[in-house]
This record gives sequence, structure tokens and C-alpha cells, in this order.
Amino acid sequence: MKPNHSLIQVATELSAPTSSAAYFQGTKRTFLAPVDRVLLFSRRGDAELRRRSAESHLHNRFVLVVCLQTSGTLMVDGVPFILLPGEAHLVFPQSYHHFTQLEERNLLWFFITFETPEPEKLSILRQRKLGLTKTDLIALEELATLFMSKEDKNLGDSICSKLSNLLRDWCLVVDDQKDEAKGGESRKFSSFWQRLQQQLENLPPEDLRVGPLAKKLTISERHLRGKFQEQFGVSLGSYLRNYRIRRAIALLTSSELTLAEIADQCGYRSVSSFCRAFQEQTGAAPSTFRSH
Repeated sequence: MKPNHSLIQVATELSAPTSSAAYFQGTKRTFLAPVDRVLLFSRRGDAELRRRSAESHLHNRFVLVVCLQTSGTLMVDGVPFILLPGEAHLVFPQSYHHFTQLEERNLLWFFITFETPEPEKLSILRQRKLGLTKTDLIALEELATLFMSKEDKNLGDSICSKLSNLLRDWCLVVDDQKDEAKGGESRKFSSFWQRLQQQLENLPPEDLRVGPLAKKLTISERHLRGKFQEQFGVSLGSYLRNYRIRRAIALLTSSELTLAEIADQCGYRSVSSFCRAFQEQTGAAPSTFRSH
């Protein structure tokens, strides 16, 4: 087929690079992040959703949460996001998240988990609720249809490309709205959360327990346990176990410390107790998270 007139016209208007250096420069990606290992699934009952989120296994994957039927609250690192049908939220790797205040027992929430070597390109979506457009919903339907298809030999490329483009579109929308103020409800919850996190950071490893934390916050253990359970939907003890493992993951991926040293810095009395707790929380051995 011969090139059409419009292509020829545009091509004639393209100017050549003005210098040798300019020849090696070009347009860079701003928000388009390459994604890989995409997994799609759904949850249809509140019991399963609560149980899975309470376990809160930590991992290096992003989790896109899409509410399709039945409103509920998604807690992400202490900040509540009330999701209505047609709204979504992108949970970043190693974030502590769970679900609470689900309106009905029967529900339909849609999940897409994935990895990317360039997480910084998605940073603008952190702690943001996404209102989905008709175009977004169509794209999600196409992704689900592709994922269930077994006929396309290029299935993986198609899914990754479509998801990457969808995420980029959301980044562009949020970039246009980035000066908008965040809701007061999130600030209210995050205030207590920030105080708690600050004290946790200052506690010595052996004191990463409810008692020492309550003392630092100058409130009783009972009051602290009740307040945490009420606001975040899980027990403080469960969260502290999770917190210690998250600290361990950070050390595994960013330091050359031995397992014994990491266990000690995270409040474990032995390597064996550390490895056992790590396996229970993440479903994997510590070596899985060790940087190479």
C-alpha cells in the first residue's frame, strides 16, 4: 500500500536534529511504566475479603483494587478510602492494607496485581482514590476477557500493554488534579497513624510490643488496643507482627546484614523464630526478598 498524502505531508515537515548531541535525544516516558506478571481475580464475599486482608501478606507487587458491587472502606497505611462501585485504589508494594465497613456480605471486588521495575513512575497515584470513567470500565472488561482467553499466543504482551496504558492515563488525570486538597477524614486518621509510626521507629527492637508502645504514646494498653482495632479493623498485635516483618523486608532488600543481625534488629530472639514468623506472614523464605 502506498503512503497516504497526510503521512507524506507530516513527514516533510519533520526537521532533522540540529546537532550530534540532539541526534541521541528524544521524547522520554513520563508516566508509562512497564508492567509484568499481571494477575487478575475477584472476591465475592465479605468473610473471604476480610480474612485475606487481615493476613496481609507482604510482597513487592502492586494491587489495584476495584469496587464493582457493594461499597466498603479500604484502609491503606492507616488512611481510609471509602470505595463506591466504579471507584478504585492502587495499593503500593509493602503497604499495610485491609478492608472494613463493607455494606453487604455479598460483594464483587475486582483485583489486578502486578510488578514493575519502575515503581517511581506510578508514585503520583499513591494514596489516591480513582473515579473510573466509562472508558476505564471498558478497558478493565477487556483486560479480564483477555486474561481468561487461552487462544492468543501474545496474551501476556496484550495484557501488560493494556494495563500499562490504563495506569498511564490515570497518572495523567491525577497530574492535572494534583493541587486539589485531600479530604479531612484522611488527615484525621493519618494523624494518629503518624504518631504511632513515629514512636515505633524510636522503639528499640526488643520493645516492639504493645506495652512499650502504649507507654510511649502515654495511654493505657487497653485504650491503645481498642482505638487501633476500632479505627483500622485489625488487632494491634497482628499489626505489630506485620510491622516487624516489613522492617525485615526493608533490611533484606537494602542491606548486607546477616539473617541473625536482621532478626535481632526486628526483635526476634533467634534466626529460627524469625524465619518461621517471616514464612507465616509472607508465604516465602527471607532469601526470596534478599537483593542480589
